[in-house]
Amino acid sequence: MIRFTVCQSGDNILEFTVTGHSGYGEAGTDIVCAGVSALVYNAVNSCEALLGIELDASDTKDRLYCQVPRAYRSDANVQLLLHSLQFGIEQMAESYPKHVKVKYRQEME
Repeated sequence: MIRFTVCQSGDNILEFTVTGHSGYGEAGTDIVCAGVSALVYNAVNSCEALLGIELDASDTKDRLYCQVPRAYRSDANVQLLLHSLQFGIEQMAESYPKHVKVKYRQEME
């Protein structure tokens, strides 16, 4: 199962983590994994390419962690891209509930 954990302060997304494998299909042909990956990488790359803002991201075989630099946590454009990511993952979780789970954490800044 893919787990998408998003940490927010109020409405601002501070960081997110993606772990696991969907188990929907075989490696290389798993449409759920491909969909989640496309959403995540598009959001991170769009922040850099379109906004010139590099998010603090680390990617390993089974985990992607991404944190918004403190200076950009209230940036409306960054938040729009990240909320779009969250919405997309939530839609994936609704369509594939046995394969994608979304968790939320609130944090005080």
